[in-house]
Amino acid sequence: MTAERALEAPSNYLEGLSRILSILALSLTTFLIVLDLSIANVSIPYISGDLGVAVDQGTYVITSFSVGNAIALPMTGWLTERIGAVKLIVYSIIGFVVFSTFCGLSVTLPMLVMCRFFQGLLAGPLVPLSQSLLLSSNPPNQKSTVLGIWSTVIVVGPVIGPILGGWITFNYSWPWIFFINIPTGILSALILSLTMQRFETPVKFAPMDKVGFFLLACSASSFQFVLDKGEQFDWLRSNLIVTLCIVFSVGYLYFFLWEYFKSNPLVDLSLFKFKTYTLAIIYLIFMYSSYFGAIVIVPLWLQESMDYNSVWAGFAVAPLGIPPLFFSKIGTWAMQKWGNLVSLGIALFFFSLSSFYTAYFATNVDVWHVMFSRLVMGFGLVFFISAIISLSVEQIPLEKLPSATGFFHFVRTICSGVGTSLFQTFWIRRQSFHHERLGEWITPYSASYEGFKNQLGALGLSDTAVHEATNELVNQQSAMMSINDIFFFMGWVFLILLLALPLGRASKKTGDPIPKF
Repeated sequence: MTAERALEAPSNYLEGLSRILSILALSLTTFLIVLDLSIANVSIPYISGDLGVAVDQGTYVITSFSVGNAIALPMTGWLTERIGAVKLIVYSIIGFVVFSTFCGLSVTLPMLVMCRFFQGLLAGPLVPLSQSLLLSSNPPNQKSTVLGIWSTVIVVGPVIGPILGGWITFNYSWPWIFFINIPTGILSALILSLTMQRFETPVKFAPMDKVGFFLLACSASSFQFVLDKGEQFDWLRSNLIVTLCIVFSVGYLYFFLWEYFKSNPLVDLSLFKFKTYTLAIIYLIFMYSSYFGAIVIVPLWLQESMDYNSVWAGFAVAPLGIPPLFFSKIGTWAMQKWGNLVSLGIALFFFSLSSFYTAYFATNVDVWHVMFSRLVMGFGLVFFISAIISLSVEQIPLEKLPSATGFFHFVRTICSGVGTSLFQTFWIRRQSFHHERLGEWITPYSASYEGFKNQLGALGLSDTAVHEATNELVNQQSAMMSINDIFFFMGWVFLILLLALPLGRASKKTGDPIPKF
């Protein structure tokens, strides 16, 4: 019997209860990591207050996790060769649980930041290994289905994270956002250690690329710091930000040059010889950056400019996760029937439709219109995540899966930071622009201002109170106009990507969007 036939034999795949438990454990593992990327965001004021530091210092709790994650993700392939896929994922889960415990027990900010860094570092291999083990432990005719289930977790996690984090912090205390990882992590590690042993990958000695690791650590750390703190330090007007931009630019350049000529690289650049993988990375950069910017900006706008509290802001964006949660099979069916590129095209259509719809919001928009706009984008996610992940592994050989998925999710993590930073800066700068333009029309001699002033004056407000109310109104309008600009820009990005999609049709279409190992 050939190796290919042996792999296709039903006995080589998980069945029954073991299969269900493994899918559950791998999905829970992924959910924990994606959740931890965003769950602490709304808890920063509480953490800063308890630890006696300023809020801007508390944001290092988010930055440190992202830095650790960004360093570890590209190393997944090399670590898998040295340790084995199953052992690595079990060890990573255990390490993640240990440092989650230390995070919850932290009594100083430096302790919490350091524990978050190691928590992110140990979490790095979990998402790519969860994906590759799902693909290798399920039969070819079921891979699209399980990948759809797993992809839903990737989508729902960032949406649920801030809502769950806010609820836990408000009703209990912030350490519990870390303690909830303990029982779930232990359960996942136990299930995987019992069910996945036969899928352990061969271990071979692969020497450590110390130069590559040093370049990667310096570049990823600098880049993540610039993304997280660039707006706070006023970007290129800060000597620190300029220095770090030089560090990560030169560092990444030398890193990729070094990896290209290295015999045992940390990042296998030969993956870009596969056209579908390259196409998936390119579309991931633009689509995921825009998508993640949208899920960050909308709740921020609702809370800061529309007087929503955190609970209602969470409810307003929650419909984003409804279609992927309940209609993921439609995305799987579309991939099997029409292929990955058509599915991506449908996703881009819904993304652009949602963006253009949001671009015409006004300050009197109600919560139902906001929810509907997020629901439309959610239908785009039904076709996006599964299709882009499926496209990325379509031509990848089994032995290269850990490296391919590791770098893919490294790019995805970086894009989440890029999208957040880019669109937050865009929003702030456009607010200033519109505030200045609107303010030019408000003078003591303008008829509209005089009428507004008389109305407020009739209520017994002083001139100072009238000026404050006027400024608040201008702030709200400028924030709304900035949101319109952002989503109008997003809509055109998605539309251009949709029109460019036929360029990828040169790749051979397969009946099964997942590679047949």
